[in-house]
Amino acid sequence: MKHSVVSNAAWMMSEKVVSVFGVIFVTSYVAKSFGPSVFGQIAFSASIFSIVQTIAIFGTETILFKSISKNTAKGIRLMAVAKQLRMALLLLMSLPVLAWVWLMMRENFLVFAVASFLSAIFVTQDIFSVYNNARLESRMNTVANATGMIISFAISFAIAWFKLSPLLLSLSIVAVTLVPYLIKRATFYQENSLSPPSKRKHRSYLRYLFHAGLPLAISSVFISIQVKLAQFFLVGVGSAHELGLFTAANTLAASWIFIPVAIITSCFSEIFRERADVALKLAGRLNGYVAAVSLLILAVIAVFGEKLVSMLYGHDYIAAGNLVTLLSLATCFSAMGTVAYRYMVKEGGFNYLLVKIVLLVALSVVTNWFFIRTWGLSGAAWSVLATEVLSLTLMNYFFKNGVILKMQLSSLNYKTYK
Repeated sequence: MKHSVVSNAAWMMSEKVVSVFGVIFVTSYVAKSFGPSVFGQIAFSASIFSIVQTIAIFGTETILFKSISKNTAKGIRLMAVAKQLRMALLLLMSLPVLAWVWLMMRENFLVFAVASFLSAIFVTQDIFSVYNNARLESRMNTVANATGMIISFAISFAIAWFKLSPLLLSLSIVAVTLVPYLIKRATFYQENSLSPPSKRKHRSYLRYLFHAGLPLAISSVFISIQVKLAQFFLVGVGSAHELGLFTAANTLAASWIFIPVAIITSCFSEIFRERADVALKLAGRLNGYVAAVSLLILAVIAVFGEKLVSMLYGHDYIAAGNLVTLLSLATCFSAMGTVAYRYMVKEGGFNYLLVKIVLLVALSVVTNWFFIRTWGLSGAAWSVLATEVLSLTLMNYFFKNGVILKMQLSSLNYKTYK
């Protein structure tokens, strides 16, 4: 890999080191202090607005990344339109959700839901992260995000340490996105401007975002729903306590995915610019790197996962220890699936991705319902694993005469790495 790619990936990973530190030492301490029920309430509110947030982003992350990688000036003009579109969609989706939470859920859920809504505003308006990533300037994202996380973790830790009301954790939920947004926005405007294009071009860009973004948006929404289905079924069939256990296990099991994602994001800036044959070889090589890193971390989790859950979260979360290895294996397949997903975007596979994800969600509903009703918590983990395996393999192999299978097989060939 090129030095700029390696450097960019290193910066992205260094940001997540702070996140993992917070997950391991602060989030676990907060979860231990307030118990699985409060932890489950926060997780449920965050899950709802992660879906709303995904709808509001409308697939523009990938579109902007691709556009900026090819033409920075056009990409910036597109950013201005995307920013307005995101805000409109976020408000349209959030108000009914907040009304539903207010009418149907207990007070704690409403407070955490409002905090998650405010946090989602800053995430959807943060179009500057994708600009920095596409320009291989992730250092700024790292500094901004790390600052936000440190402040957020400090607030959470103080609330738990002084045994204050758990509702004050809403401040932490907002701070983790507000602070990075303000830093990245200020830095971007020091060197660039973000003026909306003329009315004629604005309509043209908006049509482009709708045309290219709609399949990606629907796909992203269904991906978000598919990831959260186990949590929703646990709330319906079980309780907030069980959701807290599953969330603790899944948080630890997925805490390392930032490593392959950083490598993937940095490498695809080059892959998007290459012709088909070169891009296929580069994607195969990348898939091999991601697989090697993922399997190495999986081995560590398999040996120490249960001990980590017990040590970090305490006796109340001991039942979550059995889930960590299964969910980490699912994370391995998810990491490699990201390579396939981005390559399919490069090849214009928007409609294929849409159909694939709709089918995958339908299958996930069935497996979650059956597995969770039959095996409870462990069934939730097995359902996540089953859908990730199918998503990476069979459901990708009908795209363009099996090009994803060819890419994956090429990663097993030593010549790919020459």
